Amino acid sequence: LLPRSTPCFESMMQQVRHSAQRLLARRCNQSQAWQTLTATRLKATKAGTWIDGPVNLETDLVHAGVSPEAGSGAILTPLFLSTTFVQDSVEDYLKKGYSYSRTNNPTTKALETKLAEIERGAGASAFGTGMAATTSAICATMKAGDHCVITDCSYGGTNRSCREFFTPLGMEFTFVDFSDPENVRKAMKPNTKLVFSETPAN
Repeated sequence: LLPRSTPCFESMMQQVRHSAQRLLARRCNQSQAWQTLTATRLKATKAGTWIDGPVNLETDLVHAGVSPEAGSGAILTPLFLSTTFVQDSVEDYLKKGYSYSRTNNPTTKALETKLAEIERGAGASAFGTGMAATTSAICATMKAGDHCVITDCSYGGTNRSCREFFTPLGMEFTFVDFSDPENVRKAMKPNTKLVFSETPAN
């Protein structure tokens, strides 16, 4: 035990007081936040009326990008296994948004919307394979004479495609260590059209 008059004792007591104050402040804030959240949830009066404002990640993982399905009222998006979709007429072709599942599908669309919302992105595209996604991203953004800064920790198929398929078409790729953003900045050129990262990395 330390005598109360020693500097060590005073320092220790000050730390205890600060810790207690922080704990009290945290619990008060949590209590206020819980009351606000509870009041907000009570405003949802029927199925399909989602909570306004920010929600926890766990809620976004389930509900982001989905709304009750009009035909059945299903809360979550059903698995649409159809390959093709009925069109009302030639004039109204694609009015409902879907024609052929390889192009677009309500289930895939819900996944893309959910991913974009969870990642806070402008949009998202889902593909059947990683190389389909890679090839589409490069083809959609680059042409002969364009430059790409790409992670040197990319998948082997990505690396080979860039070096052996796209480079002969006149595209340029600089492979750098993405663990330091400064490396990416230094590799940028006036003709850089794409910064390509992969996660999880290889």
